[in-house]
Amino acid sequence: MIGLIQVVIGLVFLLLLLSLLVTTIMELISSMLALRGQNLEKAIRNMLASGQEKGELFQGFKDNALYKQLCNYRGDAKQRPPSYISAENFQSILMDIILKGEDAGKLMQRIDELPNEDLKKVLKQLLNDAGYELEVFKAKIRGWFDDVMDRAAGWFKRNIQIMVTFVGLIVAVIFNADTISIYQRLESNPEELKEIVTMAEAYAQKSDIEVQTGGTVEEQWQQVNRLIDDEISQAKSPLGLGWHPEELQSMEPSDWVIKVLGWIVTALAVSLGAPFWFDLLKKLVNIRSAGNQPK
Repeated sequence: MIGLIQVVIGLVFLLLLLSLLVTTIMELISSMLALRGQNLEKAIRNMLASGQEKGELFQGFKDNALYKQLCNYRGDAKQRPPSYISAENFQSILMDIILKGEDAGKLMQRIDELPNEDLKKVLKQLLNDAGYELEVFKAKIRGWFDDVMDRAAGWFKRNIQIMVTFVGLIVAVIFNADTISIYQRLESNPEELKEIVTMAEAYAQKSDIEVQTGGTVEEQWQQVNRLIDDEISQAKSPLGLGWHPEELQSMEPSDWVIKVLGWIVTALAVSLGAPFWFDLLKKLVNIRSAGNQPK
């Protein structure tokens, strides 16, 4: 039983390291492509009921001075959408593009002049629910925005989950991290198993795991390199990670089927996320420690 737990600890440690790497790579991709900002703009475009790529009202929202201040600008001076805006800022910008500098007393008239019927209906319903009180109406807009952002977070999470699995598969192939063969390797090599379990137990002593979120692209690149050079490289030898020419030469078609299956298992496991594997590692290490205590 203890031997099986040791093998599982080794596998969980591998999946934790790869999960950390994939998460950091995803943060890098998300930052470079402004994925969170794109998701935010998609949600706002849907709220403004613009079926076109660049609707009049949505473009007015993007051209608003407050929105531009919230945007990110890189070295190419290109405007990148913000990752987040508050409900208060959304409400302020929306009121500005509806009223166009006119008095709030003309709010109903300005709503009637909006180009999209769906948005008119939404705003009129919110205004009616607010009892035609301006401050209550603003609060209703903020609540509407928060509800949409909750759904947008769900869209983003689902899309990111697909990307994480895909990136996990690429990482599994690059490092030849085939869960099935690594399990067999650890099970049949006591010395390497002992080495990787020692590393895993030391790692489990950490109070928490660090994942680089935010920061510059350069900082995220440094985090990726640190994970590869400092942590994964130490586990590379006992886990048998990497490509070996002699192994490739001796592989039969049936071996490739098993290897591809192993990569897929690794990718799916990595998609569960580093916190999941870190918590599991700590639990397994505690179980093993309890089993080793003298009776």
